Parts: sequence; structure tokens; C-alpha cells
Amino acid sequence: MNILDVANLYKGKYVTYFQDKHGKSKKVKFSYAKIKLPVIPDKKLTLVIVRGLGEKPMLLISNLKPESKKLTEVILRVYIKRWKVEEYFRFKKQQFDLENIRVRSLNSIRTMDLILTNLIGFIAMLSEKRNTTKLSLWISKLAKRIYDIPNFDYYAIADGIFEILKKSRTGIKSFLNSNIKFKRSQQPNLFSLQLC
Repeated sequence: MNILDVANLYKGKYVTYFQDKHGKSKKVKFSYAKIKLPVIPDKKLTLVIVRGLGEKPMLLISNLKPESKKLTEVILRVYIKRWKVEEYFRFKKQQFDLENIRVRSLNSIRTMDLILTNLIGFIAMLSEKRNTTKLSLWISKLAKRIYDIPNFDYYAIADGIFEILKKSRTGIKSFLNSNIKFKRSQQPNLFSLQLC
């Protein structure tokens, strides 16, 4: 049988609730069916059919054998958590063009990845405080979004930070209070050295 024909036989035996991207609670119906695939006929699999997350039912294939609503719901929730991890890696690759970094050693790649991971951690902290601090409001405003910023607002925060930093030519001194006196660095630079 075609897998869609199998899915159409199951209309949703169990019900659970998920939050959509706008934070509203959404009713989701799900069922499961034992299946076998033609390419691996000796392997027993489970098809989890989920209705309510989109126009078409979501079909998840698992090697777990759920015999209850609880285990089927665990499969569904784990998949949705996994999808958030995939979104993190997609953000990392797209927003910072990670796959286009030109370095010569594995250590350099690891260093760049660590820097990006720390930066995304900072963005995540700003995302948690969304619209509650002046900094997060300011960054969201500078992101220049036409529509409302979605729940996964990492792209907007990264764009807002980019807008702030692209105008900076002297570092963060200009952002700080002008009453603060800075000690002159004792580190020589190329322009302060007299070359013969």
C-alpha cells in the first residue's frame, strides 16, 4: 500500500496540544500503525500519523514499538525538539555563512565554530528577554522587519546587532558614557611606531 493511503485510514485516535509559532495552543490528533517497508521487509516499524500541524498529515517513521498514547506522544515531541535543533544549525549556516569560511586547519574551523556558538548563545539570551529590556527592544527595532518578528527571532536579533556594529569604526567607546575616562593602551600599534 502507498503510505498516504495507510495514513488516510487513521484519523487521530489520541489528542495532545502544542504551542504554535504565535504562542497559541493548538489541538493535534495522532495515531500510529505498524508498518513494513519493501526495501527492508524484515524490519518492523511504526508509522506515527499527526494531524493538525499543517494541511497534510505529518508522517513519522520510528523503529520504536509504541503500545500506548504516551510512547507515541514521546516520538512526536522528540521529533519536534529535533526540528528545533535543525533550525539552530540552519540559522548558523545561513546567517553567518558558516560553510563559506576560508581557514586552513581543523583547529581554525573549531575556533570559528566556538565563536559562533557563543554568539548564538548570546542571541538566545536576548531572545529569552524579548521585549522586556531596552536593549532587546532597541535591537528588534533596528532589525527593520516589515511584519511582526516570529517566535524564532534569532534572525531579527542578528540583523539588529549587525545594524548596530556596522556603523562602529572605533569600537564600543562611543556607545559608553562619555564621563568615563579610558586609560590609554600601552600596546603599541603600527601607526605609533616610527619606522626608519
